Amino acid sequence: MSSTDNKYKCIIVDDEPQNIAVFEHLCNEFFSNDIEIINTFNVATDALKYINSEKIDLIFLDIEMPELSGFELIRAISDQSKAKIIIVSSHDEYALKAFRHSVFDFLKKPVSITDIRECLNKLEKQSGATNNEHEISDNILVVNRQDKTIFIDIQQILRMEAAGSYTDIFLEDGTKINSTKKMNYYETILAKHPFYKLHRSHFVNLNKIREIIKNEGDGMVVMQDGSRIEISRAKKDEFLRSIIKDKKL
Repeated sequence: MSSTDNKYKCIIVDDEPQNIAVFEHLCNEFFSNDIEIINTFNVATDALKYINSEKIDLIFLDIEMPELSGFELIRAISDQSKAKIIIVSSHDEYALKAFRHSVFDFLKKPVSITDIRECLNKLEKQSGATNNEHEISDNILVVNRQDKTIFIDIQQILRMEAAGSYTDIFLEDGTKINSTKKMNYYETILAKHPFYKLHRSHFVNLNKIREIIKNEGDGMVVMQDGSRIEISRAKKDEFLRSIIKDKKL
């Protein structure tokens, strides 16, 4: 968050002026203490020049735009920019691909007040994670157990499973680690990594999926260790469209 006035300095990038107007109204009307919209853009190339030259906290970004798509814009943003990207799209099939592009969050159009509030809550949780259970580098996760603290290579994680107020973390070498944190904590911490919540209780590493079973009713993924995870019916179509397109299965 910006250190000057405790508001997130934001821009909106969308080729439809009406969409910008609606979203800007929601932010100004209900979140003026948290968000300051400092600029809006209908043309992604104009937004790119601004992003690479100005200090911005958040970018609310549409995907389907002429000249330069949202994903193309993300790839073109300078490494010097520290802005978090929040996709705002009516196409939920882009959600998985968005997270693979290291976006912070995905909001489905039409965006509601609740959607924006939940996004802000995630931002506050991430910035307020000051205990010693957090990422200390791009690939290391620090996990507190009741008896000790463990350093985990994120690439070694197969999946996570909710266990009441705790989380069981399964590694590819067969190790099972019980964390004192709830699974929704890891959803925030690992937002920029290729993990996906298949089911209310299961969070999986997309790079560790060995097989996808596409039944007419329920779907199932088979992980590299042979474990089978049911795909939530509510997420099945979105997940299959995204993962099959991305992995070209």
